[in-house]
Amino acid sequence: MIPVQREEARSHRPSGLRALLLGAMLVALPACGPRRPGLATQPVDALLVARTGVAAPRMRGVDSLVASDSVRAMLARPLTPDAVVRVTLLAQPRLRSLYEEIGLAQADVVQAGLLSNPLASVDRFTEGRFQEFSVALSFVELLRRPLRTRVARARLETTTLQVADAVFRAVTDARSALAETVAAEQSLDLRRRTRQAAQASATTAALVHQVGNLLDLDLASERARAAESDAAVLRAEGEAAASRERLVRALGVDVPGDSLRLPARLADLAGAMPPRDSLVALAVNSRLDLAAALSEINASAREVGLTSRFRYLADGSLAYSGEAEGSRMLRGPGLSVPLPLFDRGQARLQRAQAALRQAVARQEGLIREVRSEVRESLAQLDAAQRRATRYQADVLPLRQRVTRETQLLYNSMAIGVFGLLAAQQAELEAGQGYIESLRDYWIARYHLEQALGTRIP
Repeated sequence: MIPVQREEARSHRPSGLRALLLGAMLVALPACGPRRPGLATQPVDALLVARTGVAAPRMRGVDSLVASDSVRAMLARPLTPDAVVRVTLLAQPRLRSLYEEIGLAQADVVQAGLLSNPLASVDRFTEGRFQEFSVALSFVELLRRPLRTRVARARLETTTLQVADAVFRAVTDARSALAETVAAEQSLDLRRRTRQAAQASATTAALVHQVGNLLDLDLASERARAAESDAAVLRAEGEAAASRERLVRALGVDVPGDSLRLPARLADLAGAMPPRDSLVALAVNSRLDLAAALSEINASAREVGLTSRFRYLADGSLAYSGEAEGSRMLRGPGLSVPLPLFDRGQARLQRAQAALRQAVARQEGLIREVRSEVRESLAQLDAAQRRATRYQADVLPLRQRVTRETQLLYNSMAIGVFGLLAAQQAELEAGQGYIESLRDYWIARYHLEQALGTRIP
């Protein structure tokens, strides 16, 4: 038994362990202060501006009213591809949900920098007072804190890249939905004009048939053509209405699809494409999901380092405790650490190493997928471009010429009215084919931009 006087003297003399406990408390206290970080979305904004060429501030809280006014103002005018991007960024609730993933990752960074609260305890309340007390603080958490924070920051970088990639895909999908909707409206207009021509032909056929100058077979053929044109209009009306609602969902707005104002026609073909190899290289350097995969490897490697360094020291605490002995209180510092006899951290280390290997394999697979996606999208775009060019350069001019020549023959009474109507319908069908090829071109172009992870240079 240590004499009381000697123990009291020791309790008032600075010891190495007590000094270490005091130092740990002083270091820990600044890290335990309250922190309320805001949602840091500037990195995502910078990544999107570089890839879309469009900057749109996202409004939160009270500013959401301003955002609503901005969206209404943009919806009041015919939508352009850039306006679609701005509306999507301002109005799409799914994007706001995605941005909150950054907030969650930021909270993880803050949490990684915090220490657990000191554990205080008092025991054995007898003789009007507690006979024992202790205050303990985990010193292992203090040692782990810098590495743990670096891992959390690496996870935050990964999340930021993943969010930016998802937002970029969302705005590109919205642009593609706009092209599809405009093409559907143009197709509907052409289908209606084709129906009008077919109905005129059927009406004329009925009049000619009444005077006995047309066979029953020819009359039935004209009526069938008119009925088929009417059915095509009904199908085009359904496709146009459906495409408008798909555009509404892509934008994230709460308005009926028929209230959207659209441009009159699709844009013409863009310029020539860069070489395929340069596009593949551009995709490898620009794809945000690929960058996120690399960041995940970095975070997993840091996790392995953290786990390996503290493999045998998963926990441990410094304490300052006291115990009543008679009328006096014996006080002094203490230290507790788990002995790594059974759990030597092998499972935690194995798990971290497996996660690292998984991240590496995922990144390798993604690189191969990226290259293949670029080649696939480029092939589709090239085919759509050549088809649209063929219509623009040959099919449409030839059909227009056929109609003009037929009109001349009809004026000279060399052919009948049915020949002229058939030529006009064929010209309208050629126009329909051109619209579809132009629609396929723009959709393929936006798919290629998704495969590249940025705009086509």
